[in-house]
Amino acid sequence: MKILIAGASGFIGQPLLESLAAVGHTVQTLSRTARANQLSWDDETAWRDAVAQSDAVINLCGASVAAQRWSETYRDEILYSRVEPTRKLASARPKVLLNASAVGFYGDHGDNEITEESVPVPDYFTHVCARWEEATQEAVKSGGRVVFLRIGQVFARGGGVIESMVNPPQVPFSPWKLGLGGPLGNGRQWVPWIHRDDVLGLFSLALENPTVSGPLNAVSPNPVTAQALADALGAALGKPARFPVPLFALRALVGEFADYLVASQRVVPTKALALGYTFRWPTLPEALADVVQ
Repeated sequence: MKILIAGASGFIGQPLLESLAAVGHTVQTLSRTARANQLSWDDETAWRDAVAQSDAVINLCGASVAAQRWSETYRDEILYSRVEPTRKLASARPKVLLNASAVGFYGDHGDNEITEESVPVPDYFTHVCARWEEATQEAVKSGGRVVFLRIGQVFARGGGVIESMVNPPQVPFSPWKLGLGGPLGNGRQWVPWIHRDDVLGLFSLALENPTVSGPLNAVSPNPVTAQALADALGAALGKPARFPVPLFALRALVGEFADYLVASQRVVPTKALALGYTFRWPTLPEALADVVQ
């Protein structure tokens, strides 16, 4: 297949590009700055032609929600950087559009299980995700097959959630390496985690299976509480997990984003399992063993 990826330079985009190319797909990339063998958003004629000629488009565009404190300006950037590229790609009428989204779509559901059919509990990030997904509608109306991959907290070596927990960028030392690690908040909230290998696998599933459309939860089939995650991470590191990080301390470190770090989301991949997807890393201990080795 001929595939165009927008936002291919990031934590998911680069390994996804490599995995698709490794199995024989022809992959072209679209970015804000033109480099060798890349298309630029500035050359609208070229990228629209590329969309028309591609069998599928994968959209991973969006500013990191954890890159800085959420000022009003950065909140606008979080929204705009997702909605506008999605709207542009959808207007080019791709045959297949795999659009990144997030489990943030659902909001905080406490202990209740969340499937693709669950109704969101409104907050700022549910609004962002809803606008993000709605921006694909021109592709839907033109007859394209559109999939929203609602991605959970991604674990992988050298980056993602575990790296930020073990080596938090806002702190000059690693609490975990000093034996001072523990869960975020009270530890009772549910964490919708997934290994990056399975994120790539679910993109491949959505790409290759023509029956897949609409929302697809990209999470492990075994969500855990924040305390269970801390205990498992401590076991993998050979360190205790006895020191929770209270919400007020999180807010002091990262501002409003702290409330989303402690949101409870017991998300399950109902559609992926029904489609027969086999998770490479279905349980937390084995996933963490791979990530922190």
